[in-house]
Amino acid sequence: MLIDPARRIVSAALAVALLAASGDRARAQSSEPKQDAPSEAEEILKESRKNDPETPKEIAECMKEWVPQTQMTKEEWAASCRSTLRYFPESP
Repeated sequence: MLIDPARRIVSAALAVALLAASGDRARAQSSEPKQDAPSEAEEILKESRKNDPETPKEIAECMKEWVPQTQMTKEEWAASCRSTLRYFPESP
């Protein structure tokens, strides 16, 4: 026996409605409060607030990488070294 298309559509719509209702009921019965995980942006901002001072040894190592062909002055390179080392401190 073949089911006509209209009956098939109604059956599919009813099945979807029942599934949606059961999902809503399951969420409503959950007694555990939903905790939002921190977003990636919040994590980046949290990390950027850290203030780990750079050591003279780290600055010296970074300055060894500067060459005259670098498209920064030595002063600009040093400032970049300091800010980078502050933002990405090396773990001991």
